This record gives sequence, C-alpha cells and structure tokens, in this order.
Amino acid sequence: MTDLSTTPLLKKLDDAHLPIFAVRLAEWLITDLNASSVEARLDTTPTFTESRAKALLRAAAVVDDPTLHDFARLVEANSTAVRLALHDLLQETGLVEDEEVAALATASAGISNLQSPVSWLSLSIAAHAWKSGYPLYQLDPASPPGEYSPAGQLIKRAATFLRQQIQRSATERDKLGKKLAYDPGDGTPTLDSLPNSQPIAPVPPHFRPPIPVRYPEISRETLHVNEEEPSSNQGNVTRNAPLTITNDDIQPANQRPVRMPEIRIRADQVPQRRQTQPSQPRPRPSSSNNSANLGTAVRQRFSRDKEPLRSTKLRVIVQDVQDGPGLYGIQVQVRCKGINAHVAGTTNRDGVFLCELPVRVHSGLTYDVDITWPRDLGGEVERKSVTLNVDRTEFKLPFFRRLS
Repeated sequence: MTDLSTTPLLKKLDDAHLPIFAVRLAEWLITDLNASSVEARLDTTPTFTESRAKALLRAAAVVDDPTLHDFARLVEANSTAVRLALHDLLQETGLVEDEEVAALATASAGISNLQSPVSWLSLSIAAHAWKSGYPLYQLDPASPPGEYSPAGQLIKRAATFLRQQIQRSATERDKLGKKLAYDPGDGTPTLDSLPNSQPIAPVPPHFRPPIPVRYPEISRETLHVNEEEPSSNQGNVTRNAPLTITNDDIQPANQRPVRMPEIRIRADQVPQRRQTQPSQPRPRPSSSNNSANLGTAVRQRFSRDKEPLRSTKLRVIVQDVQDGPGLYGIQVQVRCKGINAHVAGTTNRDGVFLCELPVRVHSGLTYDVDITWPRDLGGEVERKSVTLNVDRTEFKLPFFRRLS
C-alpha cells in the first residue's frame, strides 16, 4: 500500500504547509490537463470544481455519502491523515517522480498563508487523470462514463483511494505517520551549499573597539608589602593542660554489666520433629479459573440489580491479515469496567482464544479486550470493546495486524 522507500518529498513540509502544497498541486494539475482545450480554442471549457468532482463520483456510482463524509472528517481533524493521503496519491499516480511537483513542494514551503481549502475530490480525480493522460474537460457528470472505459477506470481508482484512507486503522496510521514525519534537517543548507559573500565590516555603534582598561583589584600601585615592618605579639596562643580520659569516666563502677549463668538446653527439652510431607506443586491458573473468577466478580457486582445474568461465549480471533492464518501465542486479556478480576490467556495454533462471560439478560454487558502484539510486530497493546447480549450464544471479535 504505502511505499516508504522513495524520496521523502513530504518530509520537507510541515503540517502547516501541507494544505498549501495540496491546493497548489490541484491547481497545477487542472491547468495542465485543460491545456489541450486551450490549444483547441474551446471557450466553453467548464471549470473542474469540487462540486463537479463530487457529482461525477456519485453519477458513476463508485462512492456513497457516508464514505465522503468520513473522508472529509478524517482529513479535516487529523494532520497525519493529510500527510498519508498526499503520500499515497503521489505514489499511486507517479507524481512523486515529476520534477515540477518537487519544485512545487519546495515553493510551497515558503508560503505562509492558505488562500482556499483543499479540494480533495477534484485533486484525486485530477491526479489519476494526469496518470492516464485523460483531459478533465471531457468528464461530464450529466453523461457519466462507462464502468470499463478509460474515464470510468480512473474515477474508480480515485474512489478506491478515498476508501483506503478511511479503512486504515489508527495504529497503522500512527506508524506510517512517524516514518513520514516532518524532518527540518533535510532542508537545512550545508556550509558548502551557501553562496559566497563578502564579510561585513564592524562599523560603530554595532561594534565596540577594544580599549585597554586598568582594574584596581589587579593594579600594582594599590597594595604595598614592607618586609622590615615589625610584627605585633598581641595574637599569641596560650596552651592549657592536656585532657585525659580514664575508664571510670567512660563507665562508672555502679553501672557495669552483671554476667548471668550460662544457658543449657537438655535433650528432653527439645520437642520431637514431625515428619514433613513433600509439598505438591500448585496448579497454574488457567483461563477457565480466571473466567470463573471474573464471572463471580461480575455476578457479585451486578447482584444488586434485579436483572438476571446469563452466560455467553466470546471468541477472539487474531490474524495477520483478514481471512488469513491465525497468530499463535498472542496474549489476550478480557476486562469489564469497574471489575478488578479479568480473563487472560494466549491464542491457540489457529489464533483463537475462547472464553465464557456473564451478561445481563435485557441490557447486555460491555467488555474490553486487549491483545499484546509480539515485539517483532511492534509490541503494542490494541484494545477493542464489545457489547455482549443473550440474543446469540457466541460472539466473534477479530483482530488484524494489517488489512491486506
């Protein structure tokens, strides 16, 4: 999906300049693709606006309103999603290898304000049209292209790009965002790349010339030492008799310790030893015991309510990809909010962890499921919450490391 081995073009732009680059890229693509209509002297060439792009996607029946709303909300609230969306679009369409696009990114870094919002729908369609070499003025929502025509295929690829952005998990988005984060060191010029310039002369009042100063604390004329001056005897020290300490001063006779007779223990005073039995190893707690402890704690917690409780099964499935092989030995922990007990264990060779949990008959009960990915897969803890009820005897909760 996202290839990070290419030149990090977007690392030169911070989060504030990414929308500026996206707006200028859309304007450049639309102008370049409509250049053929100018050469053909078509005065009635329609402007490819955001509303025209949205109508074209809806007329081709390749995307629905919930997908468009989710994508607009994602790129509006998350700067990392904007960075990943631009990177995927440049990689899929081959714009990352264009020299004019690189120059456009460099020029966008010097612009401080954004004149208009990003038109993502028109940008995605224009980028895929640029890859196919298809002119934009021939795309008309009133007469949508066929599904297998060149125009229909580029519209379908643009809709697939929109769906990929909202289907990416938060964990994968954070990981890719760290690899594509803004690096201010990439754009810093070195000393060799700086242009040669003449040195600036130090002109007053910006430069203070060094003036010699004599400080009195180190001046030779301040202190004088006369070696022939007689010394006064007013500070002579007198000595008294030396101090002596005797044993009586340390420990008087009336406070010396008294030695008691020796303590002897006879054989008949020692009790007989009891024969100790070899200790048996304690059984290790299993997931069934943990499940019983959690069930007991849940029933004690909700025993105040008059609503009865029943048991249902929860099957946690951990896979590398969807419908792929299961991951063995993944740590799974099931908790309920407000309950100190929990169920913990590991997945079997099929990547499955099965446990039985109590739920309320009418309102159900929500559990939090945490899995710990191994260190070679990131070592992160992923949490999902699921509400169980008695309408079904078993619930399945899948976890995927990646989508495809």
